[in-house]
Amino acid sequence: MDFKKIEWIFFLAFLGLNIFLFSIYHAARNEEGNVSSTNQKIDIEQRLEADEISIKGKLSAQIKEGYYLAAVPTDMNEAVNTEKSKNSTAFSNEATFAGDGHSQIIYTPSTNFYIKDGKETKDNVDAFLKDSKEVLFGEEYQYLPHESLTDKEYPEIICAQSFEGIPFYDNTSKMEIVLEENDGLLRVSRYMQTHLSAIEKLREKMALYSEKDAVNTLYINNKLPAKSKILWRQLSYVMILQVRGKNVYVPAWLVAVETGNNNVQIETVNAFTNRIITNNTLQKVENTN
Repeated sequence: MDFKKIEWIFFLAFLGLNIFLFSIYHAARNEEGNVSSTNQKIDIEQRLEADEISIKGKLSAQIKEGYYLAAVPTDMNEAVNTEKSKNSTAFSNEATFAGDGHSQIIYTPSTNFYIKDGKETKDNVDAFLKDSKEVLFGEEYQYLPHESLTDKEYPEIICAQSFEGIPFYDNTSKMEIVLEENDGLLRVSRYMQTHLSAIEKLREKMALYSEKDAVNTLYINNKLPAKSKILWRQLSYVMILQVRGKNVYVPAWLVAVETGNNNVQIETVNAFTNRIITNNTLQKVENTN
């Protein structure tokens, strides 16, 4: 086997990926600079108030940091088998797997777990996630209260895998916990889970635009209609690219906007470039070999 040739193949593939990512970053920054730069000196929160756009709390101007990340979907069937080889009592009920490469597990826990609505919800969810006999990689997930429903006809809890405190907003790293009422309590009926493995940093940590910057960009681009409601804001990693089996993620600000008749739109702003990417098409680079 020609190891020198293999080294060059990996080098060129990595170089090509970096050039491609830089071109996206550079083009997007130039494009959005024309839109996000205005002569408006009135603070964004004053403009929201003037347009009767409601928002909970103050917008943060804190400058956070994040990465370009790459990761691959986990084979959940293989992960369950590995866990069972370590602990014979783990996953005693039969699991179902779906997706390419068994990327999703659908499982009914053998133990009864109850979730209380209110201040105890997060603690209940955290306790469930920590049970390694029933949940894989639970310590990597965090509860997302703004996406969870505990007082509706079909209650469910949403959790997301996170990296250095920032959750992924993506179906490849998500847990949906389905609840059912049992004697006045909400019991975990089953859950669906996906997970990312081999998470790697493609670049050094970079400064991000703030939450306040992102909302300002949405406002000046007419994404926040008068009398609308900003329900929540969340810094998350979102997938922008698939390269030969790997997913590429960037940090982005997610802003949930209710425009009337319970119509909610999740707007997405690239936190590296302050560019709106809500309707961007996922780009794919396939293996040509």
